[in-house]
Amino acid sequence: MSEVFKEYLIKQKKSPKDVMAQTGLVAGALILSVVLFTIGGSFIGPLLIVGIIFGTGFLFNKFNREYEYILTNNEMDIDVIYNRNSRKRVITLDMKKIDVMASIKDERHTSAFNRPGLKVINASDNTEKENTYAIIADTEKYGACKILITPNDALLNELYKQAPNKVYKKNPYDKMVKQAQ
Repeated sequence: MSEVFKEYLIKQKKSPKDVMAQTGLVAGALILSVVLFTIGGSFIGPLLIVGIIFGTGFLFNKFNREYEYILTNNEMDIDVIYNRNSRKRVITLDMKKIDVMASIKDERHTSAFNRPGLKVINASDNTEKENTYAIIADTEKYGACKILITPNDALLNELYKQAPNKVYKKNPYDKMVKQAQ
């Protein structure tokens, strides 16, 4: 059997929650800067403000996220990349041990996706369309969880080859049947 290696990078769009958090971060930094400048005086105040600016910039960059999906044989690694310079491993999945993987719009798996007690890991592009897939798995790190991803067709086909009885690809004919009705 040949070795499998496939990778795909997706940029996550900012959610309204992210935009509000960034706005609150900037507003909080401005207010804290004014207060510290007033309390800290002319020597310590500017030093504290510089620290606040660097801290705010560091936290602000955490909202620029890209996710990389790396499939090596039957293991899929999901990494988050912050501001194109800092990488962190989110999770590693053995595709043969997942419960199910299907489009979030697939009505056959709604009960599995909405099971109570699942930790949700959103590693998708944040659009929640048909090409967003949910993986239900029991992991060592998080326990029972739902991982949201947005794979391209090539990666999806490779994932299907790794676990054909657990990966449910969207059927292009379903859309035609619904339009005909």
